[in-house]
Amino acid sequence: MQGGWQPPPGGSGGYGGPPGYGPQADPYATPTPGAPGTPANHGSPNPYGPPGAPGAASPPPMAEGFGHYEFNTLENSIIDKTARRAKLWGTISLVVGVLQVMSSCGALANPSFAAQFPSGVIAIVVGIVFMGVGTSLKNVVQTQGNDIPYMMQALEKLGNALLVQIVCTIVGVVLIALFVAVLVVFFAASAASNAT
Repeated sequence: MQGGWQPPPGGSGGYGGPPGYGPQADPYATPTPGAPGTPANHGSPNPYGPPGAPGAASPPPMAEGFGHYEFNTLENSIIDKTARRAKLWGTISLVVGVLQVMSSCGALANPSFAAQFPSGVIAIVVGIVFMGVGTSLKNVVQTQGNDIPYMMQALEKLGNALLVQIVCTIVGVVLIALFVAVLVVFFAASAASNAT
């Protein structure tokens, strides 16, 4: 029996090579795309391409700092359904807002129509934000590698839409309360003047 290392039958290199010899010598080296042993990408190319590649789509601006997770088919179907509903509600709110703003033009004939303008503007803003929520949720389903950033972006837009509705509801309740208080004072003053 001869001492020392002997190359495996059929050639040298590979896993049978001595330390420091062969293409797989460094187990911590970054694998070359397309090389044997490179992990598959689940059959989907990276839509973002290498950094700075021409034509590569840009990930959402808030992608830094978030983890990476790919939703499966069932999860994507639920997200896609929610995206369609968010876009539908955004479209309805946008159309209602535009109609309210248009009806406020009748304030020249009847001053009561002027109240339609602020509520119409609010409905337009809410509609645009909800349509943005739907777009971000749709991006979660249609892209690979940035599901969590797009989901966080959608949740941030949804939070903004809810905040707009909360503030508008509070302002509306306060205005109604002030209106009722003014009416009570007016009728009280009218009753007092009639009694005298």
